[in-house]
Amino acid sequence: MNLSDRTCAHHEGVAAIAVCTQCEGDICGECHGVDLRGLAVCAKCRGDRIPLGPPWELESAGPTPRGFAQTVSQVLMAPRSFFQRVIPRKEWGPAAVFGVICVAFGSLFNTLWQKAFSPEYAELLERYHDDFGIAPQGIELLLFASIPVGAVFLYFFHTALLYLTLKVFAVKGTNWPMVARITGYSLAAYLLLIFPPIGEFSLGHFLMILWLFNLEVTAVRWYFGLGFWKSMGVVLLPMMMFLMAGG
Repeated sequence: MNLSDRTCAHHEGVAAIAVCTQCEGDICGECHGVDLRGLAVCAKCRGDRIPLGPPWELESAGPTPRGFAQTVSQVLMAPRSFFQRVIPRKEWGPAAVFGVICVAFGSLFNTLWQKAFSPEYAELLERYHDDFGIAPQGIELLLFASIPVGAVFLYFFHTALLYLTLKVFAVKGTNWPMVARITGYSLAAYLLLIFPPIGEFSLGHFLMILWLFNLEVTAVRWYFGLGFWKSMGVVLLPMMMFLMAGG
């Protein structure tokens, strides 16, 4: 559509650069914004909508304990509406940091539950003591100290697997920043590892796997417009490899 001779519906005499997809009015650069799918929407139609983006990235909360808690609550309790607000953008660092923190905290609790309830934990320490001659206390210290490093590895490994799988399935619109944001916020599911085991049943691990799968299927369907079964296939393969690597 040629807008060269049209002016903004809200600013008299100012040249229009787009048409609002909600009210179909001509809008200028000052009025221009986007909706959840990246389509042009004027400032009036945006109105009182929920801010685009997770609290972790917004100025009102930001990368703070409050922003972290709000983001975790939103992504775990209402994944569909959450990912509708996480608009595609090139900056994926905040999502990566969020995901690494979630994996680190979840892994910490998982290790603590193993120490408290699993006889295999003491056997592991004893085996490393026999193999390397390091005191069990030293091995345990190294085990806990390695959790942040492992969290970083698992985040990038899982993101790379999902990215490559989307490429193999020839999913249009696949790009690293978008996939990195999907996995970063989906890894909030790792916090479900805070639930202790019930006897021999690892409740937290079960909930983490189930909800991580659900979050990523939800996000992939929304961003790439995939059908249910194709989105299941795209997520399942990297999920299986990720869990084999990360336990």
